[in-house]
Amino acid sequence: MIEPSRFLVPSSDYKRWLEVRATGVTATAVAKAVTPAGFREVMDSLRNPTPIADNDYMRFGREQESALMEKLSTQFDLEPNDWLIAKDDAENRWQMATPDGLSPGHDLIAEVKTTGRDWGEWRAVPGHYQRQVQWQLYVTGATSCVFGWMLRTTRSGEMVPAWPGPKFVVVNRDEALIERLIGVAQDLYRELPLAGG
Repeated sequence: MIEPSRFLVPSSDYKRWLEVRATGVTATAVAKAVTPAGFREVMDSLRNPTPIADNDYMRFGREQESALMEKLSTQFDLEPNDWLIAKDDAENRWQMATPDGLSPGHDLIAEVKTTGRDWGEWRAVPGHYQRQVQWQLYVTGATSCVFGWMLRTTRSGEMVPAWPGPKFVVVNRDEALIERLIGVAQDLYRELPLAGG
């Protein structure tokens, strides 16, 4: 179980959520930073934070997230989560993640996405999402993740779901990949402006 003190701030408190995230390394950052170019991009965004302009794709994803989680929860014991969660030991509280769903026992998480193309099966899902999920599993201590995705399409100039519900796969922990991500995260944290790096 995740101790209450590890739930840092909900994303509904968006300004504070961004501020707290900026003091550590999140799943999004570590997933991108595994390549030299990605590492430079993440460091540049940390040193010179600029708001990401909202767009139709992002809005559609946000609008669909609760419906996707609701449908997944009919097959798995999951509740929606919007809390930024920290790693379990005090010296590593800078390791953070915000999975989209969490089971009552905290041994199962969920991550949902919308996409312009069907990924088919897990090995076809883009690698940065695989890395994002493994970091979330590491931070939360969960053993597996329900990864769901909804294909989007455009009808009459408006984005709409292309299916009645999400496709999903259950992803188990990959300890070798997690070890690699820990190393990347440590490199990022050493350079983190707000962490005194």
